[in-house]
Amino acid sequence: MTSSAAEAVGTRRALPLARVMGAVRAAPAGAAFLICVALAAISVPLLSWIPSSDPYAWIDWGQEIASRLTSRTVALGLAGGPSWKPFPAIFTTIFGFFGHAAPQLWLIVPRAAGLLALVAAFRLGRRFGGVAAGVLAALAVCLVQDWLFYVARGASEPIVAALTLWAIDRHLSGRPRLAFLLIFAATLNRPEFSPFLVVYGAYLWLTVPGSKPLVAVLIVAVPIAWLVPPYVITGNALQASSAALAGKGSPGTAIAELRSAPGQVSVGVFALAAVGFAFALARREATLQWLGAGAIFWALMVAVMTQVAYGLPRYLLPAGVVACLLAAVGVVRIAELAGRRLGRSAAVAVACGLAAATLPWSVPRAKALIHQAHSADRAAFYQRRLFSAVDTAGGTKRVLPCRSSQVAINHTVASALAWKLKVPLRRVKPLMRATGFVFRAPHFAEVGLPPPILHASARTIRTIAAVPPWQVFEVTARGATATPRCAHGDRA
Repeated sequence: MTSSAAEAVGTRRALPLARVMGAVRAAPAGAAFLICVALAAISVPLLSWIPSSDPYAWIDWGQEIASRLTSRTVALGLAGGPSWKPFPAIFTTIFGFFGHAAPQLWLIVPRAAGLLALVAAFRLGRRFGGVAAGVLAALAVCLVQDWLFYVARGASEPIVAALTLWAIDRHLSGRPRLAFLLIFAATLNRPEFSPFLVVYGAYLWLTVPGSKPLVAVLIVAVPIAWLVPPYVITGNALQASSAALAGKGSPGTAIAELRSAPGQVSVGVFALAAVGFAFALARREATLQWLGAGAIFWALMVAVMTQVAYGLPRYLLPAGVVACLLAAVGVVRIAELAGRRLGRSAAVAVACGLAAATLPWSVPRAKALIHQAHSADRAAFYQRRLFSAVDTAGGTKRVLPCRSSQVAINHTVASALAWKLKVPLRRVKPLMRATGFVFRAPHFAEVGLPPPILHASARTIRTIAAVPPWQVFEVTARGATATPRCAHGDRA
């Protein structure tokens, strides 16, 4: 082959790669999305980590809804689960048509969101403070309380974080309609986004031609998505609020909620975020001022909500990821100030000093990531053993032989057991009050408190199977002639 021919072949081979790189440069946000989804999908078979309690409940509901859509024999219900969330329900209903793959498919969503949140944090940090601020912002998000747990175990928090940061990014990139769509999606995860959706919708309505239909449709869709499905399924349109109140996870007062805010992102990041916001005020950086004000408004809103009804520290996450951005910008601004007065070496020294000052909080957070990974491994092990215990005990036909049969188990894994048995979550209880089977393991953080097996109504308790740490008991209620007893014609 001549040299000219070889060069021609090499050029032809390089063209596809050149096109790919050109597409990445032209649409970096789209490329980031595809890469993060691909990495999340790869992580599912490589890591043993499984959904936690709430995600498994959403997957159970998706399975029920999908089954209901294909067969009228399945009765829908939300009893025994967490608050209704429209965003997960959309995905888990679709995944419900894929049978046993549904948990793995769901895990792709929050894991991709977790990666996308880091990308958005980097992009925003770079926009306001250069590459250094971008890196610091992404690292700060990684150190948010329980971040790896949320990403590894399928929680909705990484989705909320990603939607928050990407909505900001898309607005600053001149894509207001897409930013509004992202805020709408965030509102389907956390209704507290509703004021932001309305305000940004008004901005679109007044400033972006042709956006009025989009604004009207999405704002109307929010209450429909939150209220209509639970009303149709349970008769209670406020199921989400009722479930949250029943959870009793509130710190108790508005002051307690606000005091938990530094712990969400670490005290060091919180202090640096205050510095970053102060620089924004002093330098009249309008965008950062608006972001800081929005974060403060969010924290106050959640605090008031806690005082009136309920709340949890993780509800502060949207404000927390903005605080991570402000903290990164704050570090860079201090270093820049030192550099202008004392030189480049002083700027580097100041930045290193600030990083060292945060070590008392960042080092424990880094160690917590390792603990969260080990906890996810243990949860996967306990689930494998639980599913083996179900098979050893005889499977669904023996454990739940009748439509009225129930089963009891440690509360944190109730939704996983419902998935294994392919039954509605309402049939899995924290306490066996009649006749039925009890799956019991010692109290571990990953499985929760074990159900009591000695009850006033119990007459006999017989061990059916043991797959450590799980034991399976058959409990016969007083007056029953068989275990378990079914009413005539009640066979499942």
